[in-house]
Amino acid sequence: MIISTEQLVMKYSEYKSPHHKIQSMVKRGELVPLKRGLYETDRHTAGYMLANVLYGPSYLSFEYALSYYGMIPERVTVYTSATCSKRRKKEFQNQFGVYTYQDVPTAVYPHGYTRIETDPYPYLIADREKALCDELSILSPIRGRKAFEEYLFEGMRLDEDIFDELDSERLKTLAGLYHRTNLEQLIRLIDRGGGYNE
Repeated sequence: MIISTEQLVMKYSEYKSPHHKIQSMVKRGELVPLKRGLYETDRHTAGYMLANVLYGPSYLSFEYALSYYGMIPERVTVYTSATCSKRRKKEFQNQFGVYTYQDVPTAVYPHGYTRIETDPYPYLIADREKALCDELSILSPIRGRKAFEEYLFEGMRLDEDIFDELDSERLKTLAGLYHRTNLEQLIRLIDRGGGYNE
């Protein structure tokens, strides 16, 4: 269970020093610090379930979501999330993992993510099309068709079979909202109807 310092102070208000009680619980492993003023009572909670709670509003995306869907071969150990209008990157590190947060354009943020109902906490994660668009949006502009395709399928090592399975119209609609060079390249790639080897 996620619990705040304020809730704990109220819960242990009969103690002479509620804060000392909290510190003792942390030392005994009964409370796991998430960030300043916030704790988790179950050390076995899956790290990804906590990403939306640590900083928000946010949803899991970028490399973590691409790995989650098997779109890239690497196992991503950082919980990468998208935010909106925060204007700066944010990072937290705790016993459950490393969490990073960065903005996507305001027009894009409300689209393309799903709420996954899990126990004990539901979480938000980008769908496959949105995760790809988010990742491309934060990269430096890649100029030229060949360079873009090489990055997509060799640099990023995006799975071509999964790429071919994506909803092309949905992908184009999302990509058009970013107004970024890499997303324009993606739209052109889709319009050509080809992958890297075609």
